[in-house]
Order: sequence, then structure tokens, then C-alpha cells
Amino acid sequence: MKIAIIACAILVAQYAFSLIQIRYYRRSIDRIVGGYKGDDGFYMFSGMERNKFRPGAIAVLVVDKDYIVHECHMLKGITILSKFKEMEQYKGQHVGSILNDVNENFAVKKKGNKIPAFGKALLKAGENAIINISKQNISIGS
Repeated sequence: MKIAIIACAILVAQYAFSLIQIRYYRRSIDRIVGGYKGDDGFYMFSGMERNKFRPGAIAVLVVDKDYIVHECHMLKGITILSKFKEMEQYKGQHVGSILNDVNENFAVKKKGNKIPAFGKALLKAGENAIINISKQNISIGS
């Protein structure tokens, strides 16, 4: 009986924390892209990496039609206490150079050295940006 009550309490707490985290995510995304609404040529891309027992990450990029990053925000961590942080070092860079930097800094240094969750999330967001903008450029040029 006690185990059932504890399990139910854990499920309710997990549900409540998930709602809080989803609300925070929506507000953060609205704040990040809010300055670009109505402007043509800007796109928002995100990448997410989940880990079972290690911290996960979400990367959000605002990229223009020339593949230049205007905003880069990263959420890293395990709990709902994790917050989006602006990554100034990627502002103004070409998406391809960011992908190259992540691959060089993590994948090549040591054999067996895995790319951390925030690197994988950044790679996913950057790859999405390159693929989707190139598809739009092809359809515009045709």
C-alpha cells in the first residue's frame, strides 16, 4: 500500500515538473524568436539530445538565409532548474563553421571521447538549418 502511494506521488510530481518545464520552454522560445517575427529570411532551428542517466541538452539557433547565426541558446541539465543560456561565441558565425568546431573539439581529440549532449544538440540544430535553408534556396531559385 505504501509503495503504491509513493509511486503515485512520484508520478504526480513528475507530471507537475513536466508541465513547468514545457511552459518555460514555450516562453523561452517565444522570447528568442520574438524579435524576428515578421522579418523575412530568419529561421529558428532546434536540436535536442536526451540521455538516460546523464544530462541532456537543447540547442536553439536563429539563422538567416545566408546561414549566419543571429541567436544561439543552450539548455543543459537534468532538472527543471536548467535554464536557457545565450551562447555568445556562436553569434555571427556561419552554421558550417560551428558544426566544424564541434566536430573538431570533441570527436577528433581522443578516440572513444564521445561528443557531450550539448554538442550533439548543436550539431542537430545546425544540420537542420543547413538542410532546410538549402531546400528553400533551391525552391526559390527554380
